[in-house]
Amino acid sequence: MLKTRVRQRGGWWRALVLALLAGAGLAGTGAALADDAALAEEVDRLVEEVRGLSPIMARKRASDLRAHIGLMFDSPHAVESDPRTPAGRLGAATFCFACHGQGFEHYFNVGEDVSADKVNDTCLQCHSGGDRMHFRGSPHEFQDMACVDCHAMHSDNERLLKSESQLALCSTCHQERRVDFNRPHHHPVGEGQVDCTDCHNPHGTAGPRLLRGNDINQTCFSCHAEHRGPFLWEHQPVREACTNCHDPHGSVHPRMLHARPAQLCQSCHMTSTFHPGDLMEHDEPQRRFMAAGRGCLNCHSQVHGSNHPGGSHFRQ
Repeated sequence: MLKTRVRQRGGWWRALVLALLAGAGLAGTGAALADDAALAEEVDRLVEEVRGLSPIMARKRASDLRAHIGLMFDSPHAVESDPRTPAGRLGAATFCFACHGQGFEHYFNVGEDVSADKVNDTCLQCHSGGDRMHFRGSPHEFQDMACVDCHAMHSDNERLLKSESQLALCSTCHQERRVDFNRPHHHPVGEGQVDCTDCHNPHGTAGPRLLRGNDINQTCFSCHAEHRGPFLWEHQPVREACTNCHDPHGSVHPRMLHARPAQLCQSCHMTSTFHPGDLMEHDEPQRRFMAAGRGCLNCHSQVHGSNHPGGSHFRQ
């Protein structure tokens, strides 16, 4: 069975053997591995040797270690044709050392053989630009988080995440968000149509709450551009922040509002001008208004803003 696997995947098995031999100072012996049988025997011996390098490796079974290393050779880091990858820079025989150090100094077990800062320094040697440019000083770094808390380099996941989906991964810490996305009205994150990273950059941003936009509204307008404005008649709570009225993660109320329209509007509009603002009072006309299922938006339909010359009350 082992010989069959070696024949089928001889490319990365041979690379593994060469890498392990190089770590043991025996790189010259790689040329002696002339056939698959000898290769399989050498793999067995060297896997056991790696297991002897540290107590962490000793706890791993040989079959698990083979599978663990095999996933790395199937990952983007092992693409030799890409000069940006460790394999592209160092070759398949020695690229393991780009992250683990010469002779496998550590195995990215934070708190056991390496610190979070050391892990992050290693990853940022290559991944310091783009979305990661604000990682230094970000909330996640301040929480002493390491890249490997979310990512698994030995993985066949598209983004090398430790979980199958972003929601599953993020909600291991942000558990309240799992609850929010199960409410009746929510962004379709659980359905796979929206990801956490469509709004947030977990590696850090220049704005608040790890938002991709400079503020809440700019982030929301990247999808909801029809509410961007500018409008002739602006509704100030809307200009200030969409979250004054909406809960972007999920709500029990339609349109992801914090409350039903009449109650929500009354949190600001408590006035007797034109018509009573106290729609929840107990007089008969107001009870009829609420019992009929009417709401402020029946008349004030342009609540996000209006460009109509007579739209000062957002009715047109």
